[in-house]
Amino acid sequence: IAEIVAHIYEGVDKRLHFAAAMTTLAHLEDLISRGLVDCAGTPGLQSRFGGRWT
Repeated sequence: IAEIVAHIYEGVDKRLHFAAAMTTLAHLEDLISRGLVDCAGTPGLQSRFGGRWT
């Protein structure tokens, strides 16, 4: 998630990056619940995510 946030929010005050990370995690959790993204284990800020694009 840190890599995603750093890319998407480049140029945004780094003090806002934690909030952005939490929002990104919430979006990823939604995508997991819809079966569009995979995560090994419980989703969290340090988790690795993968897509299901077929």
